[in-house]
Amino acid sequence: MAWFREFTLRDGRKRSIKIEEWSTLQDEMRELAITENQIFQMQMVEKEVPKNNNKRYR
Repeated sequence: MAWFREFTLRDGRKRSIKIEEWSTLQDEMRELAITENQIFQMQMVEKEVPKNNNKRYR
């Protein structure tokens, strides 16, 4: 299990990224290619991480 930050965007799409201790919110948004103006809601969720998936975002 790992913690992810899940962004719900104003257009209805959802983007999420695994939370790392060294990463800032701005780093996460830059990696997902989203801006503060696009965000409708964000929350932290705990998800199961597939063992064969090394990506930080989903």
